[in-house]
Formats: sequence, structure tokens, C-alpha cells
Amino acid sequence: TMASAPPAPSLQFSTLLGSTIETILHELLYSRSIYPPDSFTLHRYLGVRCHASRVPQVGDYIADFLRVAIPSIVSGVGDDLSLIILEEEVVNRGRAAGGGDEDRIDVGERTGGTKTVERFVFQFQMEGAIGGIEGRKFEPNRNNNSTDIEKPQAIAMKHDAELASEARAQMERSMRECLLRVLALRRRRRRKDEKAENMSFKLCLHVAEDKKQQDIVDIDADEVVGEARSADSCPELMNALQHGEWLQPKQSSCLFSSNSNTSAEKSSKGLLRPIKDVNLPSCGMKMQMGMEVDPF
Repeated sequence: TMASAPPAPSLQFSTLLGSTIETILHELLYSRSIYPPDSFTLHRYLGVRCHASRVPQVGDYIADFLRVAIPSIVSGVGDDLSLIILEEEVVNRGRAAGGGDEDRIDVGERTGGTKTVERFVFQFQMEGAIGGIEGRKFEPNRNNNSTDIEKPQAIAMKHDAELASEARAQMERSMRECLLRVLALRRRRRRKDEKAENMSFKLCLHVAEDKKQQDIVDIDADEVVGEARSADSCPELMNALQHGEWLQPKQSSCLFSSNSNTSAEKSSKGLLRPIKDVNLPSCGMKMQMGMEVDPF
């Protein structure tokens, strides 16, 4: 039997990036108290003990998003991923009667709207195909001696393999450091009036400005913004758009809102608190991971 060829460097690096982002997203959901702690299980990734949601719908939602978002980032169509922590808006309608004043409880009515509580962003700059190694240009010898030609070919292939191995090792170290920074974040404390059933999250993909005019791609119940032509260089995103799996949300739904009663509601990105910067020239990738808090 013939042994199968190892995956191309670009595929190996994309897989490493995707699995790391997936692990970080699960860990962030655990630390932000979106779901009960006992709905998570422990596992190891890159030698680090992490949490992963045991809820199938949560795992599928994250995996489906990354299946499109990571190729979009690698191809340069997308330049930003974000995890948005949401709270459903509830209007207080008074207190329900009980046996006594101490037994009366607040009654709320859901408005159908949500407000952004926190945003975690992953901003990318891709300087060429991720994992792409610039090997030496091979010029075959003009004579017909096949041995003379094969020797420099073998040397060049070995050199490229060594470069790819070193680049992958660098990326693994950087991804592990990102994960450790996330584990070091202080857990979010619930507010006194906050109810677990009102909390949720969604994932967004920001499309590079030079790829299209609309700049937010969102997967809230599989949502997307923009025209299919922007996804030409990313078949995965093109396919999601063509099949209507991602729908168009309001851009403001991915940002913070002012909640002002005296003036028009304003939307804005939050105040960025950097968590980890990654610069990997050997992989053609720069990434800034940060947390945004409400600026209002």
C-alpha cells in the first residue's frame, strides 16, 4: 500500500488556527458565565487543561461558524472574528402578587431586543497564504542528467519541510500562549439583577474593507451581511451566501448601544483591552486578541 501524502502546510496551519480559536471560544463562554459550570467538560489542548461546552447546539454553532470563518480569514476575505456576549432586554411590568410582600416577585416582559455586554475580538492581518513557505526558485540544469536535477530538487524540498516544521512549532507556541492568557482572565461576575436565561452569545465575521463595502458578517442563527461577489476568493463563504445559510443582521446588533432615553441611540465598538498580540512572519500572520467593554 502507498502511504498517503501529509497535508499541505497551508491546511495544517489553518487547522491549527481553527482548532485554537474553537478552544478559546469555548473557554471564554465558560469564563463569562453564559452557561452553568456543570455544562462544561475538561479536556487538554496543546498541553493546556481547558473547558468545552457539552451542549451539542453550542458546539455545533461554533464549529459551523468556524468552518466558514477560518477559510475567510486565511484567504484574506475576512479580517476580524468576534464573540459577542448578549443580554436579552426585559421590561419590568411590576410585581406579581404572592402570600405577602416578601413573596412578591418582579415580572418582566421580553422585548425581543438584545444589548451587547462584552465583545472579544480577534483581528488578523494575513501577509500571504498562511503556512506558505517561500522556497528557492528551482532552475533545472540544462543538461539531461536526471541525477543532477533530482539532487537540488530533494535539497529544496527538505529545506522547505524544515521551514514549515519550524513555522508550525512557532505557531503552536503562540497559540498556546493565547490560550493561557484567556485562562488567566478574571471570570465575569453576574450582576445582582442578571438572570441566566436572558444571557446568550453570537459570533461575527468582519469582512475586509477592500473586499466589500458592507463590513459586518454575522452568524446569529447563521447570519451574514454583504453580497456574494465579496466571497469569490473563499468558496466556503460563497457557498454559505448562495445557500442562504447566513442572513443579514443590523450592523448595530454587533456593537454596543448607548441606551439613552434623551437622544438617538448610538452604536459603537467598545474600549479595547489587549489580551495577546501574535506576530508570525514565518506563517504570514499577525493577530491581535482583545476584549472590548461598553464605552457608554
